[in-house]
Amino acid sequence: MTLAKTANQSTVTVSGHEIEMHKGGSGPPLLFLHGGGGFGTFDPTSSPLADKFTVYAPSHPGFFGSARPDWLYTINDLSHFYKDMVQQLGLDDYVLVGHSVGGWIAAEMAAMDHHNIKALVLIDAAGVRPVNGEIAEVFMVSGDTRLKLAFHDPAQVPNYDSISADPGPEGAAVMHGNMEMLSRLCWRPYLHNPSLTRYLDGVKTPALVVWGKQDAIIPVECGEIYAKLLPNATLKSIDNCGHNPQMEKPEEFNAAMAAFLGEL
Repeated sequence: MTLAKTANQSTVTVSGHEIEMHKGGSGPPLLFLHGGGGFGTFDPTSSPLADKFTVYAPSHPGFFGSARPDWLYTINDLSHFYKDMVQQLGLDDYVLVGHSVGGWIAAEMAAMDHHNIKALVLIDAAGVRPVNGEIAEVFMVSGDTRLKLAFHDPAQVPNYDSISADPGPEGAAVMHGNMEMLSRLCWRPYLHNPSLTRYLDGVKTPALVVWGKQDAIIPVECGEIYAKLLPNATLKSIDNCGHNPQMEKPEEFNAAMAAFLGEL
């Protein structure tokens, strides 16, 4: 999956590093942080989110062929980077949404300082370790295997052919680079921070934890952990759905988001 091409793209320089920014919609600010595979077929800047919010959707530094900062080695580093970006853009009282690794970044940001975050949404987020299940191996497997792990039933995914199509040499190189960058950030400990669970109870922000019940990458048990530790969290698990509910079950995902955000 590659970064979706959106209508409103620009570049933003944060802490001396240039990143691509996608922006759309109108209303209060909402920051959407993508997972390791990008946005896929889900463009948050033209989704129903953009009907109510001004959506900011940056591409992580070091992903999609962008330069890799020599100081960027951990998810914590990336979380500090985005806190700097939020301050630079003047985002206040904003909604913070993150999918997969982006959800992990969002959780770390909220744990650092949640006071200017109006609401937190974690979608099949990495960051915590399951007690009974396991997080799937995604670095040492083929792209085809990662794609199979990503969805419970590909027939449910609109425009799945565009995701599964041969990316060609250039696209394959970008995807390989993404995995290299992701492994730098998440390899040890593997896709979690052992300390994060100690800090989540201090996040008083209203939170929605959305999870595909059949997620084969990060089990729904991790969603239950997040929902238990975040004091004001609600868990919405979506049946017959894998790691990408925003793509595999868009109607149920959009309904869950609308219900939660409509209560703010």
